[in-house]
Amino acid sequence: MKNFSKILAFCILSMFFVSNVAADEWAEEDCLEYEQLIGGLAWLSGETLDMSDKARKAGKEEEAKELFEASFALSQMASNHTNVYAQFCD
Repeated sequence: MKNFSKILAFCILSMFFVSNVAADEWAEEDCLEYEQLIGGLAWLSGETLDMSDKARKAGKEEEAKELFEASFALSQMASNHTNVYAQFCD
C-alpha cells in the first residue's frame, strides 16, 4: 500500500508537469529527411520478409526465423518513427 501511495502521488504530480509541454514543429528539410528514413525502414522490412520467405522455401528454417524477426523489428521501428513524424511534422 505504501508503494501504491507513492506511485499515485507521482502520477498526479506528473500530470501538472506534462500539461505544460509543447512540441515545436521541425524544419521542412528535417521532416523530409526523416520521411525518407521511415521509407527506408519500411522498404528494408519488406526486403527481409522476402528473404525470409525464400529461406523458408529453401528449407533454412533457422535463417527464415531470424530474417522474419528482423523484418518485424524493422516494421515496428518504421511504425514508431511514423508516430514521431506525425507529432513533429504534420
